[in-house]
Amino acid sequence: MKEALLYEKLDNSKVKCLLCAHYCIINHGKRGKCTVRENINGILYTLVYGNLCSTAIDPIEKKPLFHFLPGSQTMSIATVGCNLKCRHCQNYTISQYPIDNNGNIAGN
Repeated sequence: MKEALLYEKLDNSKVKCLLCAHYCIINHGKRGKCTVRENINGILYTLVYGNLCSTAIDPIEKKPLFHFLPGSQTMSIATVGCNLKCRHCQNYTISQYPIDNNGNIAGN
């Protein structure tokens, strides 16, 4: 667990996450919409820092980059969690990864 970047401390041990446009106001002991940032005693922590769940090397043409270095390779990395709930997400198994009964992100 690592202290997160991009947040503001508020009164009453609340924090405001600034990582995405949801600007979650998170109470102590709670998580933001992405489920991977948690407020512990007024400090926002990232729960997935350094915990990759996916790595891949693919042709650049497979990515949403138009005419960028054709024929080259690109490396993709990901952690679990996402602040969107897209209906037909191709990465649903990692973006909406389940949280176990103790509040832990399964697999970490």
